[in-house]
Amino acid sequence: MKLRNTAPWLVLACALSLVLGCGSRQKASWGAAKEHVGAAVTVQEPVVIAKLAENPADFDGKTVRLQGTVKAVCQGMGCWVEVQDADGKSFLARSLDESILLPKDCAGRRIVVQGVVMTLPKAAAEEPMPADHACPRPSYVVATQGVELY
Repeated sequence: MKLRNTAPWLVLACALSLVLGCGSRQKASWGAAKEHVGAAVTVQEPVVIAKLAENPADFDGKTVRLQGTVKAVCQGMGCWVEVQDADGKSFLARSLDESILLPKDCAGRRIVVQGVVMTLPKAAAEEPMPADHACPRPSYVVATQGVELY
């Protein structure tokens, strides 16, 4: 008889631990990157990508954290990535010295990028590129320092 009375509690305890376990995994998923490239990401608070995209000059020279999904990635070397937020706004992060190269198949993955917002010099925009390595040439980019891929 005691076994019958404890069975519902056992089922409830198992279900509760499953629910709590899943919740903690989702919360921790931004904490442990599957892949890390470059310097450690130390900036904790992400910049609002829409605000950065609307007024990049307001962020010029500041170190920021971009957090979102990889919309696109350089198919030549992996030197740039377009980070998109949940609202569809995006901003380009680029390894200016090509020291931080990302997997070419990382589109759709969650990403955190730390870097300095900067104006690209006009000379960089006019610099010729090999046919197999075309990089977007926006006025502003986040010069990548470190990346975490999930």
